[in-house]
Amino acid sequence: MSILAILRILHILSGVFVAGYYFLMVPIVMPRLKRLGPAIQDPVMQALMPILTPVMATSVILLLGTGIAMTLILRQGALDTLFTTGWGWAMIIGLVLFVVALVVAYGFIVPAGLRMEKLGRSIQGRPPTPEEVQQLGRLATRVETLSWVNFVLVIVILLDMLIARYL
Repeated sequence: MSILAILRILHILSGVFVAGYYFLMVPIVMPRLKRLGPAIQDPVMQALMPILTPVMATSVILLLGTGIAMTLILRQGALDTLFTTGWGWAMIIGLVLFVVALVVAYGFIVPAGLRMEKLGRSIQGRPPTPEEVQQLGRLATRVETLSWVNFVLVIVILLDMLIARYL
């Protein structure tokens, strides 16, 4: 099996995991947990995040690394064609959108989730103050909104990669 075939398999598996996470969590799991309320939502998310965060980070690193490696192998000695072909522009657009999704996820969603977790731990065993309830609400809204942004970005990236296959 060639290195390109191995990279492609790793890239597709990583992409399936990342996209699958967003397709399951954002439109299905998160809204259901929200309806069940913080008494259910918080423990479930606190149980999931310690494993999902490193697994997602590993998948994202694999996805980015294999994508870049495949592009370099496929266009070895002809990287200038990235700016002159439809396939090249699809790769550039996909990379830019991927970086935007990374910034949203690890620059905004993860820090907000960590603040929510810290605040949740600080109010365990006592009723939250109105300010704490308001802060948790703001953070939850931020995480939800940004998760939907990344969900849309994932769809656009998937479509971009699908189109690139035929360019």
